[in-house]
Amino acid sequence: MLYLRALGTPSLEVGGSPARGAGGQRKPLALLSLLAVAGERGLSRDRLVSYLWPEGAADRAGHRLTQLLYSIRRDLRADALFPGTTDLRLNPELLDSDIARFAGALAHGDYVAAVAVYGGPFLDGFFLDDAPEFERWVEVERTRLARRQAESLEALALAAERAGDASAAAEWWRRRVDSEPSNGRVVVRCMDALAALGEGAEALRLGRAHELLMREEFEAPADPEVIAAVQRLRVERTTAETSGGIAHSAPDTAIAVLPFLNLTPGREGEYFSDGVTEELINALARVPGLQVAAASSSFAFKDKPLDARTIGAQLGVGSLVEGSVRMVGRRIRLTVQLVSTADGYQRWSDAYERTIDDVLALQEELARAVVTALPLPGRGAFSPAAGATTRDPEAYTLYLRGRYATLKRTDEGFGLGIEYFEQATERDPSYALAHAALAECWLLGGFSEYGLVPPLTAMPKARAAALQAQRLDPTLAEPHLWLGAVRLLFDWDLAGAEAAMRRALELAPKLAYAQAWYAIYLAVVRRFDDALHYARAAQAVEPLSLTMQLASARILYWSGRLNEALELLEAMRLAEPSHPVVVAWLARALALSGRPAEGAAVLNELPERARGRYVLSLEARLRVMLGEGARARALCEAAEADLGPGGTYLAATRLALDETERAVAVLEQLLSERSGLMVFSGLDSLLAGLRQDPRTASVLRRVGVPLEDP
Repeated sequence: MLYLRALGTPSLEVGGSPARGAGGQRKPLALLSLLAVAGERGLSRDRLVSYLWPEGAADRAGHRLTQLLYSIRRDLRADALFPGTTDLRLNPELLDSDIARFAGALAHGDYVAAVAVYGGPFLDGFFLDDAPEFERWVEVERTRLARRQAESLEALALAAERAGDASAAAEWWRRRVDSEPSNGRVVVRCMDALAALGEGAEALRLGRAHELLMREEFEAPADPEVIAAVQRLRVERTTAETSGGIAHSAPDTAIAVLPFLNLTPGREGEYFSDGVTEELINALARVPGLQVAAASSSFAFKDKPLDARTIGAQLGVGSLVEGSVRMVGRRIRLTVQLVSTADGYQRWSDAYERTIDDVLALQEELARAVVTALPLPGRGAFSPAAGATTRDPEAYTLYLRGRYATLKRTDEGFGLGIEYFEQATERDPSYALAHAALAECWLLGGFSEYGLVPPLTAMPKARAAALQAQRLDPTLAEPHLWLGAVRLLFDWDLAGAEAAMRRALELAPKLAYAQAWYAIYLAVVRRFDDALHYARAAQAVEPLSLTMQLASARILYWSGRLNEALELLEAMRLAEPSHPVVVAWLARALALSGRPAEGAAVLNELPERARGRYVLSLEARLRVMLGEGARARALCEAAEADLGPGGTYLAATRLALDETERAVAVLEQLLSERSGLMVFSGLDSLLAGLRQDPRTASVLRRVGVPLEDP
């Protein structure tokens, strides 16, 4: 019996052994494959000639076909192999093929048999010279057969899901992904199947593999569905960790306000639509009995066309507020609706038209309307904040512009935020929230992971703004938080930092930023278990916030839990592949895990605008680990124009290059400039050399933080 393998690398077997003579040559294999696909229908001689000898004269090509058929019959000793005269077909009693078995299994609905016989892409790696029509035919058939194989795998996966066989479903989805790893829909189904099997980490790794494939082979972003699935799985895992693995259904009183759509021509009105969203979130968060998703989690869905049920599942909420804003001159038109995440149906909607002078009253009216539409006891029990707000519409508009700029978390954004908040406080000196926001901008602008302002310039202004906000409204949590951060990063006053941060948490126990910054403080004083508790609590409040995820990643990295840190950072990078802080922390974790080459590679993938001094300094440290001293020195020279960002890595690099004097000089300058990076010099294992060398360690001890290795 002859057997033709055309699925995968083509071959012809006689009695289980490779065929000799004509049976092992290209033209005979091509002819047999053409007839195997044609099946009982067969193919005419003219059609075969057009595939195999398209450029030859008809009579001469016909003669070549006759000669080829004779050679195959002779060498295979199968005179009756090609029954028919005008139309040729294969004799199934003499030759079987994987094509015939695949088609037969599909016809009988035996998907297991079909999948088993499919050995790979049709005629994989096979070609004929000067036969373009044949090559086109192969491509069409290859696509068709691959599609049928994919359909078979999906049918098996779905059948396993219906039967409740999670293990089999996950395996069939894995094989489906292997057949088409760029298909985001399939990747998401496989991730869900793995998660259902309890393999959440493997599901996240699959999402990361998809992102790498799309970026490196297709130079395209990851499928938005995959990114959303990664975020959802991260939320589910965080929720399980913080709730002891107990699942909770989302009540109607758990609500998220999605970013309002900006319908103003151009992007001029975007600051206002985003600001209205954030202010509505803050207003609803003050309503007793209402659980409101944090702004950072809601804004993760900006410009992402996902349905209400998907968003509800990711955020754990039962209701969504959606809306749009259009500004024309000083007039505002705002539409809003309340949507159930259980079924996607609208529960309530309304439209408002006001002038900019009425915007503050509009915010309060809108919050009351949403509360009234929800099934809350004591419906309408809503009270606006007192001293934190303003009654000046211009000051409020300036505040919204400042928040829009600040939330970009860039040096330019902090600079713009400072300008707007200063203008807002000039118009209304009693505007406590604007003073607190000004403190935040100065603080982050003066911390070199984010900003470029010298600490000696930024931090005193951050302190002054925080203290002024405290005087205006002692019950506002944010001023205490930012004052605590100044004491940690600039004053190096650990006791004072803890007192201020704990006061912020007393005033606002669910304020994620306060939980995250307190976690950072706890790590500095080596209370790693407590630090991770607060970091994960912050992540539970704002599960889609990169800032909160970064807090957890930092704690895991500092405490030596590198596998967990890498898993979290790789998932974060999937969502934000060009975020310089995320990439920098991933590079650190890779380097500390013994993979410095991979760490340097991810740093080099950042766009040029993101490769500032901080990134250059970190890469220099990694290049030393790789034994690339000359390159490390060149990166140091490029970064040392300003020692602020990344300075501790510069010092560690100089020390590793046996340039102790220069390392000490770098640390002395950082000390005199009160760099916030010095607070963490006792935590980072990439800086261990600085702690072990007597001269550099003597400088670090003056910061007053623990220096023993974690």
